[in-house]
Amino acid sequence: MKENQETEKYGQMPRSLRTTAALALLIAAVFASAIIAGCTAANDERTPLSSGAGEKYSYSLTEYGALKLTGTDYAYTAGNVTYAADGSVKITQLTMNDGSSDVYAFIAEPVDTKARAAVVFASGAGVPADRHLERATEYAKDGIVFMAVDIRGNGGKTEGYAFTGIDTDYKYFSRGVTPQYYKIIFDLCAAQKYIAGIYGSDLPIYAAGSSNGGRYACVAAAIDEGFAGFVGISTSAYVYEEGKGNAGMDIFVRSINPDTYIGKIAPREVYILHSAADSLIPYDQGLGLYNRAGEPKDFEMFIGGHGINGEVDQYLLRTLGNATALENRKSGTDIGLWTQTPSDVY
Repeated sequence: MKENQETEKYGQMPRSLRTTAALALLIAAVFASAIIAGCTAANDERTPLSSGAGEKYSYSLTEYGALKLTGTDYAYTAGNVTYAADGSVKITQLTMNDGSSDVYAFIAEPVDTKARAAVVFASGAGVPADRHLERATEYAKDGIVFMAVDIRGNGGKTEGYAFTGIDTDYKYFSRGVTPQYYKIIFDLCAAQKYIAGIYGSDLPIYAAGSSNGGRYACVAAAIDEGFAGFVGISTSAYVYEEGKGNAGMDIFVRSINPDTYIGKIAPREVYILHSAADSLIPYDQGLGLYNRAGEPKDFEMFIGGHGINGEVDQYLLRTLGNATALENRKSGTDIGLWTQTPSDVY
């Protein structure tokens, strides 16, 4: 299922962001008043938005607009358990509850092979987590725990409104209510916490995402140091020009824009993979995100179109959890053996 190409345009902000000057000035004035009321000189942070009664996450915004996660305390309920045909992989259906909403996920774990790394995966807009079940099984067979979070509003088992641009999230933000966009980021952090609770702190856990899912994963990796790094596939920052009169929108875009966070992930690992033939998010935008990341990092151009594919899988399977992989690639001793499988699932 392809993401909405008309409203998001993968890297371009929606046309509806250009509000009338009068409305923009009014929102800016209201938001500026809220900023003045919420500032604290002691920690240079804004008062957190209202998370709603009983919700199990805590966060704040810096004066610049960057998210700071204090923590998550989701409740986890394991459901149906199945096994791969050969018995080598255990697949558990999982429900995570943030205090007011259920978020579906599944986790694929190796049975006989020692886990060497883990991935918390966010798919692109409109793609339910279950579309990656076969992929997760193959990763687990190779020793990589794969937990796919069913993104809110993606049309899967987790309720939410579809992502067609940031306007809806901004409406919640401007009213002082936690937008769904933030909640998705916190869901990924809660998934990391679940894996760490099983395997301990020694297992490297990566926040990974394809297309729009990569944008969520980038923020999650930056604000949660429990992640060992970030994997972004066919993704980029948002292209947005500030200073057009809506100060509230400027702050909100900063709070979700990978550009705000990509440089904060170092010294943890960053992997960016992009196809030169990507027709949804231009190759140059993916490369630009990579250029703003700190070391250690790696950029790979893969064959295909938009979204994760078999070639990307091969790269990640031999790289994640491999202590010398980045060093070998930088020295040129690691040579890729690509399947050149076309993109099919974001």
